[in-house]
Amino acid sequence: MRRGLVLTGWYLVAAMIILAIPVWSSAAEFSYAGPPAFTVTFPGGSSEADEKTDPAQVWRIEYPGGFFCDASVAPIPEGIALKDYPEKSYKPGLEKSVGATSKLSENKEITLADGNKAYYAEFSWTHPPTGTPITTMIVVSYKDGKVVTVGCHPYGDYGKYEKIVKSLKFK
Repeated sequence: MRRGLVLTGWYLVAAMIILAIPVWSSAAEFSYAGPPAFTVTFPGGSSEADEKTDPAQVWRIEYPGGFFCDASVAPIPEGIALKDYPEKSYKPGLEKSVGATSKLSENKEITLADGNKAYYAEFSWTHPPTGTPITTMIVVSYKDGKVVTVGCHPYGDYGKYEKIVKSLKFK
């Protein structure tokens, strides 16, 4: 009897995994007409978020479990070099919006698939109401007088979300 229950449990787990693979592996693409024009590629399984949390946001999605990803376009802040943007501009805005302090744990130059220079940064912080540790990851780039930021705010499955932010591609 017990062996039958264990096998049934494993069959259920296997079925759930098989059913979830197409949802998480199918790709979708957000396209912004600009300026500057760009795309962001992301796995299926998300839904358009009910509201934007910042006037500069042009895209915001939510994944099951409360993970959010977003993209923003704004004028380049005067006097802030691209390499300093994560710490001097993004970090204060993040802290104000979430009501918590954050730690910039990574900030490195990368090259986007289209050849443009960008910075990849990670911030660690704790969600105040729940105490859940969050890692916000962003890719930021300057183009056509604008700062474009793509960010995700997960508390797990970090590799998938890093791929999303790094998929920023200018047209």
